Amino acid sequence: MNKKLLAAAVAAAFAAPAAFAESTVYGKFHTSIDAIDYETSNEDNYEVNSRASRLGFKGSEDLGNGLKAIYQLELGFNASGTARGQGSGRIFGGSTRNTFVGLSGDWGTFLVGRHDTPAKMAFYATGNERLGDSVIDLNLGNNLVGAPSTNAPIGVFHEYRANDAIAYVSPNFSGFTVAAAVMPGEDIGNGTTVTGLVTTGLGTTTATCKNQRDGLADHYSVGLMYKGNGLKVGAGYASYDLDQCGYSSSIVGGGQDDYEVMQIGASYTMNNFSFGAQYEDSSNVGGVKKLDYKAWGLTGKATFGNNAVSLVYTDAELDVPASGKVDIERDGWGVSAEHNFSKRTKVYAAYADGSVDYGSDLSIKDEDNDVFSLGMIHNF
Repeated sequence: MNKKLLAAAVAAAFAAPAAFAESTVYGKFHTSIDAIDYETSNEDNYEVNSRASRLGFKGSEDLGNGLKAIYQLELGFNASGTARGQGSGRIFGGSTRNTFVGLSGDWGTFLVGRHDTPAKMAFYATGNERLGDSVIDLNLGNNLVGAPSTNAPIGVFHEYRANDAIAYVSPNFSGFTVAAAVMPGEDIGNGTTVTGLVTTGLGTTTATCKNQRDGLADHYSVGLMYKGNGLKVGAGYASYDLDQCGYSSSIVGGGQDDYEVMQIGASYTMNNFSFGAQYEDSSNVGGVKKLDYKAWGLTGKATFGNNAVSLVYTDAELDVPASGKVDIERDGWGVSAEHNFSKRTKVYAAYADGSVDYGSDLSIKDEDNDVFSLGMIHNF
């Protein structure tokens, strides 16, 4: 069925108005069969997982003089139907993804809603994510402290999809694009108790808010992207105002401050080969003062007709402000081979291995976890 007709039919089922200008239904099924060996939890089993499968509706209306109204509604769903993996619960146990309304024209795009921060947009613009949402995803499980999360033994780079984002994306200027967004704190007031605001492998802190976040730009992010002549570059920055709740804890050093993230990366494609590098420097992770984090990664991909092989390596270090400086180190690597039946359908095999070294100053067992995955992706 034509996608535009399908979009109109779905909307009509919900008693929506009859006018559907440029409306489209789209989505992705991404399911994998995973053989898991997690040393920390003594977990050695098989799982079927849905990996960021999604269903979306998007469209626009021509308002004249080059101006368009735009919208998007995107929902995550669990394609495996089980209670494990990304998008827990049953079919619609997934989260709301980028969902917004806005205006677009020759001057760029303005939108309001839930959307990737410009820093996240800049990360993906680098082309370093070789097989997104799989076990070699560079972002999943990027909390270095504690055990790597299920399905994500190597991801180390920060990404965030912000609620209540007010964003602007510029048009393309000779390959360059700029994006900026603000997110209001929306009046987190006095006396509000926040439990587990900071949760790390070293402990959980309970805090009580003392002040208010009531500005338009309590959180903000900017991104700069370039694409041309085989080169992709992205640089992003994000600041989250998390210093409004005071606490004192000998476990994590005490005190809070703004969580700041800076990322930069690039990739270059020449013929059938592509290689790239990514770097992140973050401070006051999760709002914990002096909890600093650095990560870097190398990626590569070779394409042979309808087939491709990808390699990734990541390394990260977290400086913990405990009684005496503690460095927690994490590294991981992964490889995948994929076959594209068409532009919309592919199958792949992937392996990822990740390890965490807590150092001699902490009485926490080091980790070495790995996953082998067979997956299928179908876009519609």
